[in-house]
Amino acid sequence: MKVRVEMLEITSLVIPEGRLDFAAAAHFEQRLAEALDVAGASGAALIVDCAWLEYVSSAGLRTFLVTARAAERAGVMFALAALTPAVREVFELSGFNRMIPLHADRGTALEHAVSRAGRKARLVVLNEALQLPALTRFLQEFWADAALPAGPAQAFELALEETFMNVVLHGAPAGSARVEVSLHLSGGQLALTVEDDGPAFDPLSVPAPDVSARLEDRPVGGQGIHLVRRMMDEVSYRRVGRRNQLRMSKRVES
Repeated sequence: MKVRVEMLEITSLVIPEGRLDFAAAAHFEQRLAEALDVAGASGAALIVDCAWLEYVSSAGLRTFLVTARAAERAGVMFALAALTPAVREVFELSGFNRMIPLHADRGTALEHAVSRAGRKARLVVLNEALQLPALTRFLQEFWADAALPAGPAQAFELALEETFMNVVLHGAPAGSARVEVSLHLSGGQLALTVEDDGPAFDPLSVPAPDVSARLEDRPVGGQGIHLVRRMMDEVSYRRVGRRNQLRMSKRVES
């Protein structure tokens, strides 16, 4: 099986040729993961042009499912285009056509990607508590410019404050590290990402508080990340090079 990867504007385009069977699945999954990393860094979509894909087995379907889940976590649009009748039948019989968008041709998929590229914004500040008002204004201005509904706004303000202040209070010494906050609105989903170059720390590793405990048994503190996890649809952490990255997302448009 041959696999080509191209970058078209904001889209990583993967073009497989031949049979996607058990023997080819691991290599193809790796190429999809590489293309997804590129899309997450510099684009907004990952599209697989299946015009030259002759055959797909269950092992091949697994690679698409794994990639679709990873793309959703990364806030990247994932879609397939130009499926042959034989390949489309496998997707329809397995129900994958209801989980992964399928487009008639590459052009239609690319147009859809551009229309869903969404809105992005980024702000970098030092890890100092006095920067919190600037971050809150950044979020509120983004919200107003995008004309988002008021309902989910408080959840994002709370997530931003809790995450940023966690970096300030428990990360590198105040004023010694950069904190990058980015927002990406796409397909009705808003992703808030907070990165800092302080010591490695996964806030999601902290055990959730016992919300049923008695007053005298409840520890002071430790509520922030619990609130974030409950108010967001998805929260994930990873160490990227020498930086902590916490990504939170929630649907804000119907």
